[in-house]
Amino acid sequence: MSNYYLLIGVIIVLAIGGVKGYRKGFLRLAVWFAGLIAVLFIVTKISPYVSNFLIENTSLYTKLQEKIVTAYENRETDDIPGSALPGSGAENDAIDSFGFPELITDTLKSNNTSEIYDKLAVSLFRDYIAGYLSALSIRAGTFVGLFVLLAITEFIVFTAIKILEKIPVLRTFNRLLGMASGITLSLVFVWLFFLAVMMFFGHSFGTWVFAQVGHSRFLTYLFNNNILFDLL
Repeated sequence: MSNYYLLIGVIIVLAIGGVKGYRKGFLRLAVWFAGLIAVLFIVTKISPYVSNFLIENTSLYTKLQEKIVTAYENRETDDIPGSALPGSGAENDAIDSFGFPELITDTLKSNNTSEIYDKLAVSLFRDYIAGYLSALSIRAGTFVGLFVLLAITEFIVFTAIKILEKIPVLRTFNRLLGMASGITLSLVFVWLFFLAVMMFFGHSFGTWVFAQVGHSRFLTYLFNNNILFDLL
């Protein structure tokens, strides 16, 4: 039974997510999911810089290497001949013996090359394993840490907005901004319509729309200042 605790936990998490999604509905969940995608995008962009800084300017990388070497020192990686080239059968067997999931095992095998040894500044297989796993650990930790931090920040911002919306003065201001945003969004659709009309040159529908625009200063102004036209 103890071998299935993680499986059961994952299934419970997925089930809870399904129930919450069913209760909230697609539209509300879509807004939250859009925020999640935005957080992932930001994290993906800044995570490599943060992790590289931690690897190159702190002792975390070295400490992790030492810990990993100690944890796997009984795997007898030192018994692999020193003359063996990176990626040899003996080294692949040693990687298999670690018992990692296939994703990590295949990654260790595919990156067990002279080029990676040079990047990690190592010459021994044992040091490659320790160095690569240390770097992978830091990058994964950085990614997850930044994701959690930004997700919490996003949650705080949304919560603060909900609280501010209840203040009378700010509620009015919020509604006025909402009205302005709604008008702007509608204007975008109007400009899209004007672009679509351009497909009807020589057609009675296009002629009618252009005539309507010509008879209204307001429509003429909107048509002549269509910022979407510059994107064509």
